[in-house]
Amino acid sequence: MSTNYKPLSEQIAGKMVSDLKNGNSIFQRPNNNMNSALPFNLESGKRYIGTTALTLLMQKRDDPRWGTSNQANRNHTAVIKGSTGTLINFLSNYEFQQVMKDGEPALKENGKPRYERMKLDEPKLVEAWMFNGEQLRKIEKWEKEPNVLSPAERAQLILENSGVTIELGGDDMFYDNRSDTIVMPEKQYFANPEQYYAEALHQLAHWTGAEHRLNRPQEGSMDQLTNIREELRTNLASLFLGKELNLPYELNYHDGYVNSWAAILKDEPGELFKAAEDAQKIVDLVLGYENKREEIIEASQDEVAEESRETGIDAPKIDPSKLNVGEVIPYNGKEYKVLDQVKKTYKMEDSEGQKFDLTKSHGLYKSLIEARNNSQERASETGRDLLLNAADAVEHSQGVGFEETEVFAEMHNNHLQLDR
Repeated sequence: MSTNYKPLSEQIAGKMVSDLKNGNSIFQRPNNNMNSALPFNLESGKRYIGTTALTLLMQKRDDPRWGTSNQANRNHTAVIKGSTGTLINFLSNYEFQQVMKDGEPALKENGKPRYERMKLDEPKLVEAWMFNGEQLRKIEKWEKEPNVLSPAERAQLILENSGVTIELGGDDMFYDNRSDTIVMPEKQYFANPEQYYAEALHQLAHWTGAEHRLNRPQEGSMDQLTNIREELRTNLASLFLGKELNLPYELNYHDGYVNSWAAILKDEPGELFKAAEDAQKIVDLVLGYENKREEIIEASQDEVAEESRETGIDAPKIDPSKLNVGEVIPYNGKEYKVLDQVKKTYKMEDSEGQKFDLTKSHGLYKSLIEARNNSQERASETGRDLLLNAADAVEHSQGVGFEETEVFAEMHNNHLQLDR
């Protein structure tokens, strides 16, 4: 490897500095298209988070689907010749190690070496080259699944479930940490409800910094530099939330921070990834308030099951052609529970506590149907299943659905460059 190679955090920070100075950063020119979404893995359907989400969003692609070349091949949507990959990295708690027997490599029936997944004592940094849906052949056009609630309704639900106090009136917008209160103008002050809720959730992002929540520095103890760092975190969180909820993101009165962000990132490149990690914590907490609805649904399902046992009335039959709310499906070493169905989108939770959305277009959907209908997990001896097990390990560590086995092969593809 070249001695001039820079860590990914420095590469992405450098790109952000350049974008900020040129006025075309994701802050200054956000994609507020209603069809946009947070990036997710085309095979597992899981959303990318934190630094990975930021890295992929900065590529400014309209299609939120990403995957490795091996994943694209498995989904019969090979990478278009000449496409440039985007480098990401993440910490993995697992790696595949060759199985030894009597001092010799153990072999499978087909004569190939046998590997097993091992948990590491310390997480290991892994790199991978990713390709966007726009770079794949024979892939269906991306269309975002509609949510049963409007963006404004989802935001209102979050605010209500958070318990935050909002004082309306005047023309100021800020979070008062002394009274733990958000101050906002009346809704009619804004051009539309979506803009009101986008700003309200930005202030809620500041609200999460209280000592008894995420414990970030508060206004009374902030110097100018600390305030600049806080705004970088809350603006990244607003970007992520806007993608998830279909709320508009606008820099607005934060445009004065652009030069300051560029200066900090030039001197401290690692600050951007730190900010993205903190922004993800904000997003997780904020979206967690919306997920209280899922907890109510689970409780309701448990009541129905208990009632069926007491009355002797059978619960509804499972439809073998689709996923059914309430069922739990063992697959690939984990269990997947169907929490809810909102139109064509299933709300899922795996046995590790990870919650995610799943549609019929995701590869995992078909796998779960087959696993459930066959009443057994797929055989793990084939090379494909070995790769899927690796994807499971990655998902445990970062919520990223691609394979460590192919990661180490693809990370040395020198003809691929960071997509700038």
